Amino acid sequence: MNKPHHYTLLAAGIVAALPELAAAHGGTHLAMAVANLNYSEAYTEKLKGGQALGAELLLLNGHFQFNEHVGIADLSLNTDWKVRINGSLLAEGMLNDAAKKKFSAKNGMATIGLPGGGSLNLTWTQKMINFTLKWKGKPTLAESFKGKTGDISLPQAAIDISIGSLYGYFNVPAQGKAKARMQKGIMLSNVSMKGKAISAGLNTLDRDADTFTADVDCNDFDASVYPGAKEATLDGVDSNCDGRDSGVPEVVDKFANPGMYSSPAINFKNASLPGPGATVYGPLRDFSGYNKSFVVPVGKSSFYDPSTGVNWNDDTFTPAASGQTIWRGWTHTGKWSFFNGNAGDKVTIGLQPDASMAGMAGTHPGFLVFWRPEGSPLTWVGTQDIAAGQTVPGDSDIVPGHILPQHADWTLQGMPAKTDHTAPSGVDPALYPVKNDSYTLYYVDSGYDADKYDPTKKFVMHPTALSALAVTDGVAGSLSKAITLPKTGYYLVYVGNVLEVSDWSVGADGKFTTTGQVWDMPGKGTSVDITVSKP
Repeated sequence: MNKPHHYTLLAAGIVAALPELAAAHGGTHLAMAVANLNYSEAYTEKLKGGQALGAELLLLNGHFQFNEHVGIADLSLNTDWKVRINGSLLAEGMLNDAAKKKFSAKNGMATIGLPGGGSLNLTWTQKMINFTLKWKGKPTLAESFKGKTGDISLPQAAIDISIGSLYGYFNVPAQGKAKARMQKGIMLSNVSMKGKAISAGLNTLDRDADTFTADVDCNDFDASVYPGAKEATLDGVDSNCDGRDSGVPEVVDKFANPGMYSSPAINFKNASLPGPGATVYGPLRDFSGYNKSFVVPVGKSSFYDPSTGVNWNDDTFTPAASGQTIWRGWTHTGKWSFFNGNAGDKVTIGLQPDASMAGMAGTHPGFLVFWRPEGSPLTWVGTQDIAAGQTVPGDSDIVPGHILPQHADWTLQGMPAKTDHTAPSGVDPALYPVKNDSYTLYYVDSGYDADKYDPTKKFVMHPTALSALAVTDGVAGSLSKAITLPKTGYYLVYVGNVLEVSDWSVGADGKFTTTGQVWDMPGKGTSVDITVSKP
């Protein structure tokens, strides 16, 4: 997810074309932009019914001037706006929220009601946007002076306003008076303050003193948030200012040519028993409620390296030496299951070869867990190859199998629109986009059994991914790993296997061959027992 570009307007008409601003916004912006802001706030408490009741009236008014980067044509019903005071969000919305609105090539207006009372009035011409905000909510800057009496002042209050791609940083020195009195043993306060904005100065504006100025710092009120900071995955905070809440890369696939994928299909309705040539393999596996186990067939005679396009048995595959023990990486396909979990749940995922495959060599089961911000479970029921021109089932999502080994979030774009894209309560759509034509699954945890790993006898098809996933728990051939769920919602668990073959060689035709135990479906397949438990 790309972070929107913001063009900064500084107060009092003092603007410099700073190198930092140019670097942050992808180019040199030489335009001078002018903005100003007037601030006033009055807070009064009265005694009613034995309780102190307060009345707040905050007024902000000023203007932004358009420039060559942003003009009247950039304003639309989808334009968003936000008002922050000292880093806290006061109010936000879209121009489409307006009860009264007008858009034309020459001018426009929007009158927006605010929750709890008050309004935001915007009018614009081809030159500028004028704004007036009336806030009738909880006290803002005045709150810090409740209970005090005398002259009061704030040397620098931060009031930041954005309208679409225009962003104004205002530092407001405010003065006023406060008066407190006792009535029936209850302290009542009257506070009034006024101020005008001065230039914030992007070359010096670093409100949280983390050495990153406000034009590149996505939260200049939190010293732990800045470009390049360590990202805590799915904690609800974009710590490194890349527009995402994830500590891993994002892999994006575009469903533009269905014939280029051999992809698992996640189906919501159908299920069938495993069988040769079957479109789907089942049955459905739902771990909701935990402490459940399933046997799942995994593996297929197709192994794929996305970095080179090499497939197993492809004559472009060149091994290091005949007879060497190899670790082939992930099977091209595996099986999905799902569960509904709550943030903070501590669960254990256990994997081991099914008893029916106990004599089979090279069984190293693995898993990946993803969280999905939409509301549906995405139950897995099998493998479906999507041929060129084939119609995607209306009740299916398509997941490219070669992405599964990646230690990353992944997004599949260009999918048929679906109706299940509804974010549960509390999900921030800016950090976790919910779009009708694409899906993003967010990486949570993973692992594969690496107890018999021998670094001198390996051939890893996906070295970057596998090195991050290896788990040694002291039991060869099986895996147990505890994870803590970061979010509430649906989780998808992918079960696959890492292949070890001890007797491969290169034939006269130059192709990789083996006479030993390899995985296939269903003739020489392997099954993995998976348990998701909550201790």
